[in-house]
Amino acid sequence: MSEPIAQPLSTHLIDAAPWEAYKRPYVRDLAYVLACPNVLTKWLDFVPHQNTHEVEVHSAIFWQMQFEAYQQRLKELDSTNEYQQLTRYLLKRPSPNRLGFHFEGLLSFWLEDGFARNLHPYETLANNVQLYNGKQTTGELDLILYNHQEKLVEHWELAIKFFMGSAPFAPENWVGINSNDNLQRKMTHMQTKQFRTVWVDTEKHGQVKIDKRYGVIKGRFFLPINTKEFGHLDYPDWLAPSFPMHEWCDKDDQLNLATIDMTILRSAHYIEWFSKRDFYDGCQPSFTYDENGTLKTGLYFAGDRPIVIYPTQHDPVDDKYQ
Repeated sequence: MSEPIAQPLSTHLIDAAPWEAYKRPYVRDLAYVLACPNVLTKWLDFVPHQNTHEVEVHSAIFWQMQFEAYQQRLKELDSTNEYQQLTRYLLKRPSPNRLGFHFEGLLSFWLEDGFARNLHPYETLANNVQLYNGKQTTGELDLILYNHQEKLVEHWELAIKFFMGSAPFAPENWVGINSNDNLQRKMTHMQTKQFRTVWVDTEKHGQVKIDKRYGVIKGRFFLPINTKEFGHLDYPDWLAPSFPMHEWCDKDDQLNLATIDMTILRSAHYIEWFSKRDFYDGCQPSFTYDENGTLKTGLYFAGDRPIVIYPTQHDPVDDKYQ
């Protein structure tokens, strides 16, 4: 793995998120999914001695171009009855209230809608392709696409991650609300499971051979709440400089919790891991305590400032976050 390189912290904190310009929640989520860069600038091979295929990532410029090409359509979805197409598409999908499925639905809508409008070259050949070992299901592949520009079949494997980081900010140091989940573990699983597939049976296009593989990992990362007190951080070169960064605080860290304005703090609805819904302001308890008198685990907003209250090891995990 490459050595970390020192970069100013300010380059990693997003002040003006372009998705916040949209009024309708699902349009804002869709804009976020497109405008947010991949967390990775390059794929990291944690299993170099295994017979695995090369995996690539799309650059931040790639996603910026896709967002800009789709902006007019986003405005249309945000201001006309076309919004119903997006909502119907998302809500008819399985488990639309789980964040991972919501992410997949948003990207799938863009892929299908954008291809039909000649806004990108990616035709969806298949999605959620089941993998079997005999009669036993062993997994599935997220997206099989045909890139008409490069004339290649591509496999995109998706992940939406909301990870809390700690020094030295290596991939294993970015962990989820479920402490068993971390970036290194997720990438290793993708590379050794889904990305091993070569041939895929599709319903409408027969059997196709995968030419290229892309890991699409987006979301938000959260730094320790006192990190901004420092002038710079040693950030690894695999971490996209424009990836959305916010703050987390240990639920028992009374010193740093005291720096948060509790008068404006409110717990977030689960879907707000994507984007804040202002209509929830004032509609639920400002913040919630557990039986021990400490803040419950989860995402909170202090005004528009997202803050994660990080759990103890034994806190329960809501499966909507998975």
